[in-house]
This record gives sequence, C-alpha cells and structure tokens, in this order.
Amino acid sequence: MTIQHDIEQLRELLLSLSADTPPSGAPLFPGFDRETLVEVFISRTVLHAHTPDDELDAWIERKRQASRLSTERVPLDRIDQWRIDPATGNIGHETGRFFTLTGLAVRHRSGNGEIEWDQPIIDQPEVGILGILAAHIDGILHFSLQAKEEPGNIGAVQLSPTVQATYSNYTRAHGGALPPFVELFLDPPRDRVLYAKLQTEDGGRFLYKSNRNMIVLMDDDAPRELPDGFIWLTLRQIRRMILQDNLVNACARSVLSCLL
Repeated sequence: MTIQHDIEQLRELLLSLSADTPPSGAPLFPGFDRETLVEVFISRTVLHAHTPDDELDAWIERKRQASRLSTERVPLDRIDQWRIDPATGNIGHETGRFFTLTGLAVRHRSGNGEIEWDQPIIDQPEVGILGILAAHIDGILHFSLQAKEEPGNIGAVQLSPTVQATYSNYTRAHGGALPPFVELFLDPPRDRVLYAKLQTEDGGRFLYKSNRNMIVLMDDDAPRELPDGFIWLTLRQIRRMILQDNLVNACARSVLSCLL
C-alpha cells in the first residue's frame, strides 16, 4: 500500500459520505464544489506531507539564519530616486510608478456628531497579484509558499504567497527580474483557477487599493522540487505555521482565508 492509494480510498469515502449534498459539480459554497471541499478537508487534516514537519521547522530556521537583509533608518532626503514634491508635499518615486505617500483630511459623521482628523496614506492606483500555486503531491493538495525577506518584517523572513507582486513589480518598473512563477498567474486556464477575487488592502493605510488574490492548480507534472526559498505545504502545516508569532505574512493569510 502507498500513501497515494490510502488517500484515494479516503477521498472516495468522503465523497460517498457527502452523497446527500448537491450533485457533483454543484457549489456548496461560492466557487467550491464537493470535490474541492474534500480536497481541502484532506489537506487540512492528513498528517502526511511532502516536507515532514520537523524538516519544515529546520527549513524555516535556516532561512531566517541566512537572511541577508539589513535595514537602517535614514532621512527621507537621502532615499535614492524618491522625492518630496515641493508643490504638494507628496513623497513619490521619480518615475511616477510604485506608490505615492500623500495626505488626507478626513471627516467622519457618526450618531454622536462629526470627527475630523488628518493622516498620511499610501496611494497605489494599481492592482497587484497575491498568488499561491497548488498541486497534488502523493494525492494530497499542497500549496507553495515563499520564505520572503522584506525590510519591515519581524524576524526578517516570513512565509508569503508564491507570487507577491505589485503591477510595477511584475512589469519591471524597478528594472529587476520578473518574480518567479508570475507568468502562471497572468492568464491561467479557467479550469485551473481554484480562486480569484479582488480583495481590498488595509483601508486605514492604503487609498482605494486592492489586490487580485489567486490560487492556481498546477498540472499533475508540477515540479516536486522548487527553487530555493519556496516550499510545498499542506493546509494543516500552514495552519500550524499561522499559530506561530510573526511567521505567515498578511498577504498569505489573505489568500488562504478562503480555505482555512
């Protein structure tokens, strides 16, 4: 007996137990049919995983120990290619891309009267991609997360979506390389898209900003070995990581909230 054979038997049992639900292919919840819900349940509960838990813990520790990122607070006038507009006071990139830090005067009407305040806010009028690749490994649905270094991270490295990129990023406004796997999210086949919805950013800090949250299922020949910094995890393992402090970033949690 192989783990894949055992998982297939479990899948058939779960599908038979749900026989009194709507017919196969009919959505039980928006966007998810019975088969998908069974796949999600298996990924959330089965102990087997492509990377065992102890190896996962060691992998994360290695990534954090190997972090090459260092940060230093500097005056705004020392930031290369970023400028303070003398007319508006806005902070923006000299190309006009990425985002602008601007000011808002806010008035909030409530039952107790009006409250007014001023605040800075990030204006980024473009839709980014927060995408997670999924694949069946040993018959179990796995998801690819990335050990991502970002200058504001607690612990330097946190688990992020497979692709976490603004429009400026994946159109290479910065002049760098394309994010790995981004091409798989730009125009995926419809039957491979498990989830794709626009979700808003923090409205207290971003002005009218949203990202396209996506989960795309790879073919059966999906690579088991990923580039350095990427890893396949089951939903059970991801939930275990979420229960740890400052490990799974907000972008990954936003995408996975539809499944967890």
